[in-house]
Amino acid sequence: MRPEKFASVQAQRLPGSDDYSCRPFDEHRCIFVHVPKCAGISISKSLFGNLAGAHQSLRKYQIMFSPAEFASYFKFTFVRNPWDRLVSAYFFLKNGGITASDKAWSQRHLQQHDTFDSFVRNGITRREILKFPHFRPQTSFICLRPGLPGVDFIGFFENLAADFEIVRSRLQLQASLQNLNRTASRDKNFADCYSNETRAIVARVYQDDLAVLGYTFDNSTLPAMLARRDAGKRR
Repeated sequence: MRPEKFASVQAQRLPGSDDYSCRPFDEHRCIFVHVPKCAGISISKSLFGNLAGAHQSLRKYQIMFSPAEFASYFKFTFVRNPWDRLVSAYFFLKNGGITASDKAWSQRHLQQHDTFDSFVRNGITRREILKFPHFRPQTSFICLRPGLPGVDFIGFFENLAADFEIVRSRLQLQASLQNLNRTASRDKNFADCYSNETRAIVARVYQDDLAVLGYTFDNSTLPAMLARRDAGKRR
């Protein structure tokens, strides 16, 4: 990394640098990898009172922190069913997102897709779409090597309240989970947004997420995913 870039990364650790300051990570000896559209704003605001690093990958944090810090800090993330996450990301950005850059990106890249079906069929495989954080595979945020998550704990959006409590207890924080940044117009089940064809397209695009995280379209594997994770924690 260029010296000036490295300096800007390190500046994120300074007290009160901005709402994205990573200072809470040093204070609590942890690193939260915020995968977009996995309740990360609710989690970060509830635990740390800010957005703590935003959508940075674990690789970036490996540069930000010393080897000893990176090894010893409790590293955690939350993930989500890829089919569900994609629906959430699409409607979130079509509704303007949060920031001006979200809105500008959406107008530039999503304006031609009036429906979710059109977006999946004609947009999701485009490189400029998949490079945007909200559509990047979740494994690109949490893996240091292909297929191998580098975090100590993976929470599941589908088990949010219970998994948040595990993290809160591990960090010894007095915090309640807030419900922030919920995508509007998401009253219907994500499965209703898919046809067999678009469901298969998403499976191909996010095949690494499915292989590493273990999701199926109907979340039927979630109990086994939780059991496998919790068995690993006890070893």
